[in-house]
Amino acid sequence: MKRLYFIRHGLSEFNKAHVWAGSSDTPLAPEGHDQAIKAGKRALEDGLMFDAIISSPLERALQTAKHVADQIDFPQKDIIIDKMLIERDFGILEGRKDLVATTKYILRESAIDKYDGVETVADLQKRADRFLLKVRSMKYDNILVVGHGAFGRALRRSINQEPITHRGHVFANAEIVRFI
Repeated sequence: MKRLYFIRHGLSEFNKAHVWAGSSDTPLAPEGHDQAIKAGKRALEDGLMFDAIISSPLERALQTAKHVADQIDFPQKDIIIDKMLIERDFGILEGRKDLVATTKYILRESAIDKYDGVETVADLQKRADRFLLKVRSMKYDNILVVGHGAFGRALRRSINQEPITHRGHVFANAEIVRFI
């Protein structure tokens, strides 16, 4: 069976400002670059080597993927970019501080489904299910997926066949986690 690892991007400028990022493109903050480099060094120290690195095209994830790749001597040109990994679209919340929505979201991810333009948890889950099928059909045995928190939770639900209501693990920035 394949070994599938996941890493959420390093701290982004939007994370630092405590605003909703979602599918908005925001770069890593200086601390996020450091986190991603350290994650790559830890991967190397732990003997983790990847046949494939698949990244969201969003800048914060792609920068993280490149930092990890550099540390483990994986060619940046071989990083696979996949739009399916883009973070959940948070619609009108993107770029805003909204403490009410944040509190609701922490308690239950679907609580923000009715905000204008928000990708529903059900649609996010379908996307994660399709991505998992795609990964399972790939020829690679050791895969690192570089993405975002909500997508990572959806992917983990797909793998573990958990209900859509299961929130699960909240991923720290630049934390490599083995899924399979």
